[in-house]
Amino acid sequence: MTKGELPAYYHEIAPLLLPHLHDRPLTLERYPEGVEGGSFYQKDTPAHYPDWLRTYSKRYHHSERALRGRRYAPHSAGNRKTRSAIHAEGTIHQKGEVMRVLVSGATGFMGRSISRHVLGAGHTVRAMSRSAEKAARRFEALPEAAAAMSEGRLEFVSADVTGPPSLLAAVEGVDVVIQCAQFPGAPVENARRGLTYMLVDRGGTLNLLTAISTVYRAQTAGPEMTRFPDGAPRFFYLSGVTVSQHATETWNRAKWQAESAIRGSGLEWAVVRSSWAFGPGDDSLNRILGFSDFLPFVPVFGDGTELLTPVFVDDVGRLFARLVDDPEASRDATLPLGGPKPISMNEFLRTALEVMGRRRPILHVPKPLGKIPAAVLQFLPSRPLSPGAVDFTSQGGVADLAPLLERFPDFKTTPTREALESYLGVGASGEESTAGGRK
Repeated sequence: MTKGELPAYYHEIAPLLLPHLHDRPLTLERYPEGVEGGSFYQKDTPAHYPDWLRTYSKRYHHSERALRGRRYAPHSAGNRKTRSAIHAEGTIHQKGEVMRVLVSGATGFMGRSISRHVLGAGHTVRAMSRSAEKAARRFEALPEAAAAMSEGRLEFVSADVTGPPSLLAAVEGVDVVIQCAQFPGAPVENARRGLTYMLVDRGGTLNLLTAISTVYRAQTAGPEMTRFPDGAPRFFYLSGVTVSQHATETWNRAKWQAESAIRGSGLEWAVVRSSWAFGPGDDSLNRILGFSDFLPFVPVFGDGTELLTPVFVDDVGRLFARLVDDPEASRDATLPLGGPKPISMNEFLRTALEVMGRRRPILHVPKPLGKIPAAVLQFLPSRPLSPGAVDFTSQGGVADLAPLLERFPDFKTTPTREALESYLGVGASGEESTAGGRK
């Protein structure tokens, strides 16, 4: 394409393009040596620009300074640290600032880890749960919570992602919203109580986005396009490694629709597609290993050959803390997250049992056979199992860490055995461990 063809092309598409650009700021990333060379963000307004081009002042570093006449600095292509420092100037969210973070589902298995690491990074957490009093009690045992409480960096709010009116006060005055709410009993759904992936993952995410739009007075700039004023929060979502546009499972469809709503919201966002997370207090791996407390074998659905990249729950928390801390690296990112290398379900369980000091064979239950009792058990008051849960617990899922390492080259996840030994390992006295931790 020649220089003459480019403006001709813009002229041709102007009727479609201009309505979406009206009243939007212009950002120029300049490539003086071509697209393969270094680049810089142009932040000044040269004197030869026409008078009708509006400029404005932007508050940063607790001061106000006009963009006109500001200097700009070049950076090397691919240098994430330099790029972050330059691009973050003049924005409301800057790397290293203390952020106020709303964590939806803060008392859950993943939410506690995320909250703990965000607090540990020095940020303020607004822990959202259906009961603020219960949430406060759940956080009492966290060492990071005690320090944060004394510093005024931890607060609790009662709200429910399935109850839109309760969300308005929760999202007000925060810099980041993290949606990691999970319904009790997952992956066993309970439609009568509103505990489903569609209502909590998809519906809860839409409710949070609507609350943000209401509180921050988003304006419509065009068909299906929304913009927010400065100070609107970034939005982070905990998704799953098996989520994709063409997935057919209910949980994957719900999370995909939630992801799509986030990407089209007009907010800055990040999606973490986590692999199967394990650690102290999880209700998945520990439930399976718990059978070894009273059975001479460990039952699993399927043949156990599916590949996984199970991730230690602390790594999930650490990544979200990094996302909060670095607005540039986290901007509009979809990041698969998993352990350092793929292993099969059989290998994962054998490693866990070995770490616990137990020898148990793995009993493989064919999925069709497992769904027969599950079809009955799902109607019990405790709903211990459902046919959908059989599929959920036996699915594989391998995370490609390349997108994560591109944004955070120094981020390393914990090797599987090392993570398991941190909470399931045999104690110094030689006692065996239980699935919930040491005896």
